Amino acid sequence: MFHDYYLRGVDRDTTRAALLAAGLTVEYTDADGVAQRAPADGVNLSSIGTIYQGGTWDADGNLITPPTAVPGWHVNMRLERELTVGETAALGSIVVTPEPGTPYRVWA
Repeated sequence: MFHDYYLRGVDRDTTRAALLAAGLTVEYTDADGVAQRAPADGVNLSSIGTIYQGGTWDADGNLITPPTAVPGWHVNMRLERELTVGETAALGSIVVTPEPGTPYRVWA
Protein backbone atom coordinates (compact mmCIF):
# COMPACT_ATOMS: atom_id res chain seq x y z
CA MET A 1 0.00 0.00 0.00
CA PHE A 2 1.28 3.43 -0.93
CA HIS A 3 0.76 6.75 0.79
CA ASP A 4 0.62 9.72 -1.54
CA TYR A 5 1.18 13.31 -0.43
CA TYR A 6 0.75 16.52 -2.35
CA LEU A 7 3.17 19.27 -1.37
CA ARG A 8 3.03 22.98 -2.16
CA GLY A 9 5.75 25.23 -0.84
CA VAL A 10 6.16 28.96 -1.34
CA ASP A 11 8.92 28.38 -3.90
CA ARG A 12 11.40 25.73 -5.06
CA ASP A 13 14.08 26.45 -2.47
CA THR A 14 11.65 26.51 0.47
CA THR A 15 10.11 23.22 -0.64
CA ARG A 16 13.50 21.57 -1.10
CA ALA A 17 14.65 22.82 2.31
CA ALA A 18 11.57 21.35 4.00
CA LEU A 19 12.13 17.96 2.33
CA LEU A 20 15.77 17.98 3.45
CA ALA A 21 14.86 19.02 7.02
CA ALA A 22 12.33 16.17 7.15
CA GLY A 23 15.00 13.67 6.03
CA LEU A 24 12.97 12.85 2.93
CA THR A 25 15.85 13.94 0.70
CA VAL A 26 19.56 13.54 1.31
CA GLU A 27 22.58 15.51 0.17
CA TYR A 28 25.63 13.90 -1.37
CA THR A 29 28.65 14.94 -3.42
CA ASP A 30 28.87 13.50 -6.92
CA ALA A 31 32.05 12.29 -8.63
CA ASP A 32 32.78 15.84 -9.83
CA GLY A 33 32.56 17.22 -6.30
CA VAL A 34 29.22 18.90 -6.91
CA ALA A 35 26.62 18.84 -4.12
CA GLN A 36 23.45 17.00 -5.15
CA ARG A 37 20.16 16.02 -3.55
CA ALA A 38 18.23 12.80 -4.02
CA PRO A 39 15.16 11.23 -2.46
CA ALA A 40 15.91 9.23 0.70
CA ASP A 41 15.42 5.46 0.62
CA GLY A 42 11.77 4.59 0.15
CA VAL A 43 10.82 8.09 -0.98
CA ASN A 44 9.55 8.80 -4.50
CA LEU A 45 9.27 12.41 -5.59
CA SER A 46 7.69 13.89 -8.68
CA SER A 47 8.64 17.56 -8.87
CA ILE A 48 6.01 19.44 -10.82
CA GLY A 49 7.09 23.00 -10.10
CA THR A 50 4.74 25.76 -11.18
CA ILE A 51 1.26 24.73 -12.29
CA TYR A 52 -0.64 26.85 -14.78
CA GLN A 53 -4.41 27.01 -15.25
CA GLY A 54 -6.60 28.35 -17.98
CA GLY A 55 -5.45 30.15 -21.07
CA THR A 56 -7.03 30.22 -24.50
CA TRP A 57 -5.62 29.62 -27.97
CA ASP A 58 -7.09 30.11 -31.40
CA ALA A 59 -7.51 27.34 -33.98
CA ASP A 60 -3.93 27.89 -35.20
CA GLY A 61 -2.49 27.50 -31.70
CA ASN A 62 -1.80 31.20 -31.17
CA LEU A 63 -2.12 32.37 -27.59
CA ILE A 64 -5.12 34.61 -26.96
CA THR A 65 -5.25 34.69 -23.16
CA PRO A 66 -2.22 33.48 -21.19
CA PRO A 67 -2.63 30.84 -18.50
CA THR A 68 -2.35 31.91 -14.87
CA ALA A 69 0.25 30.47 -12.48
CA VAL A 70 -1.14 28.70 -9.40
CA PRO A 71 0.83 30.02 -6.40
CA GLY A 72 3.57 27.78 -5.03
CA TRP A 73 6.03 25.06 -6.02
CA HIS A 74 4.32 21.68 -6.35
CA VAL A 75 5.75 18.22 -5.62
CA ASN A 76 4.03 14.85 -5.37
CA MET A 77 5.50 12.37 -2.90
CA ARG A 78 4.84 8.63 -2.55
CA LEU A 79 5.90 6.50 0.41
CA GLU A 80 5.30 2.87 1.33
CA ARG A 81 4.48 4.13 4.82
CA GLU A 82 2.79 7.10 6.40
CA LEU A 83 4.78 10.19 7.29
CA THR A 84 6.18 10.14 10.81
CA VAL A 85 5.26 12.82 13.33
CA GLY A 86 8.75 14.33 12.96
CA GLU A 87 8.57 14.38 9.15
CA THR A 88 5.13 15.96 9.27
CA ALA A 89 6.39 18.62 11.67
CA ALA A 90 9.42 19.37 9.47
CA LEU A 91 7.26 19.69 6.36
CA GLY A 92 4.87 22.00 8.17
CA SER A 93 2.27 23.69 6.07
CA ILE A 94 3.56 22.47 2.70
CA VAL A 95 1.49 19.27 2.91
CA VAL A 96 -1.72 20.02 1.02
CA THR A 97 -4.78 19.08 3.05
CA PRO A 98 -7.30 18.16 2.01
CA GLU A 99 -5.75 16.46 -1.00
CA PRO A 100 -6.68 18.04 -4.33
CA GLY A 101 -9.81 16.56 -5.91
CA THR A 102 -8.23 16.62 -9.36
CA PRO A 103 -4.42 16.50 -8.98
CA TYR A 104 -2.35 17.96 -11.81
CA ARG A 105 -0.27 14.74 -11.94
CA VAL A 106 -0.92 11.33 -10.39
CA TRP A 107 1.16 8.18 -9.91
CA ALA A 108 0.59 5.43 -12.47
